Amino acid sequence: MNRSTGIIVVTILLIAAGTAVTASQAGAQLAFSDQTDRGRTLYVNACAKCHGQQGQGDQAPRLIGTVTGLPDYKTAQGLFDYVSSQMPNDTPGSLKAEEYWDILAYILDANKLLPPNTTLGPDNAANINLKP
Repeated sequence: MNRSTGIIVVTILLIAAGTAVTASQAGAQLAFSDQTDRGRTLYVNACAKCHGQQGQGDQAPRLIGTVTGLPDYKTAQGLFDYVSSQMPNDTPGSLKAEEYWDILAYILDANKLLPPNTTLGPDNAANINLKP
């Protein structure tokens, strides 16, 4: 292989590697978007009757907006531990773990507490700080 052929091969490999990273990042964005979309739907069905359609707090505390109690749970894992055992108030613990993660991803994203392009779950929740 001569020098110019080698440069062409390396260039093609670098372009392909760049494309793979971009596709991977797009996959992470898609997973995150899917989770928050599912979370929004689940929130409306399981949480809004008490916490309000926009999380503004009606019969229960505000979940989305300027004054919430989310920081009291310290991390997303602390919030998950509470919510998954105590909510919905009329049927505590009735949702699947994935559904609780989806709802929390929606709430944290709406409060700008979820890092960009993050799919929330047991592997990263303890590292997500809820203190603004």
